[in-house]
Amino acid sequence: MVKSSITNILKTAQKNENEPFGKIKGQLDETQALSWRMEQYMAESRNVLTSCIRLKSELQYDYFTELVLEAAKTSEKLTDKLRRLTLEVSVNPVQYENYKAELVTIHGIEVEFSEGILKVALPLLVPHRKDFYTDFLYKPLHTALQNWCLERIKKAMEIPSFEECLVCFVHVYNKNLPLVGRVRDHDNIEEKHVLDIVSSFCMKSDSGFYVDTFHTTRLGMEDGTLLYVMDSSRFPGWLRENSQPLDIEKDAL
Repeated sequence: MVKSSITNILKTAQKNENEPFGKIKGQLDETQALSWRMEQYMAESRNVLTSCIRLKSELQYDYFTELVLEAAKTSEKLTDKLRRLTLEVSVNPVQYENYKAELVTIHGIEVEFSEGILKVALPLLVPHRKDFYTDFLYKPLHTALQNWCLERIKKAMEIPSFEECLVCFVHVYNKNLPLVGRVRDHDNIEEKHVLDIVSSFCMKSDSGFYVDTFHTTRLGMEDGTLLYVMDSSRFPGWLRENSQPLDIEKDAL
């Protein structure tokens, strides 16, 4: 009798765990745990920074950097879980589409097309090619380009379509932050996923037969990445005209 009651309790618990609300509760628990962990990293990093300023210690600054990076990675995991949770709990498609549109504004991604050149401004650096988590950039980038194309269709404006083209990556580093260890080799930068997304909207293909890439590094007031997509034949002239400007500097590193 007792054994039967325990079995029924276990079955009920397992059933509840498999129900939608049980799954959502589990996701909320995981999200809250990540939020707590990020808060701990930030609190400790603040203490280490205070000590670093007082002692003027490079070792303390290195530790401070590690803590901030851990907090940032935890934040990305938290954001990913919240996005997945949002997708599961949103039953109103219009509400969810508005949410995705707001993501573009929040991330500050800008898209413009002028004189045959598509420019995409990202307010952050493209991740290292070995980074395992890159959704924080690519999902908003996809949404930004999708919304931009839909707006141009509504206004009967041209959507660029490149066949043989070149994509120029301008990597901008904040000159007021330490540059050692931050400025990366161009061959360590993840360009494939960016090309996959951009090509799905305005290129015939991202194959090497159709697309060339060019990378350059600049110093500016904030970290960011500028993408310029143009017909290959236009690149030599564009490079001559923009080797110095671009509203950023090319200082000796």
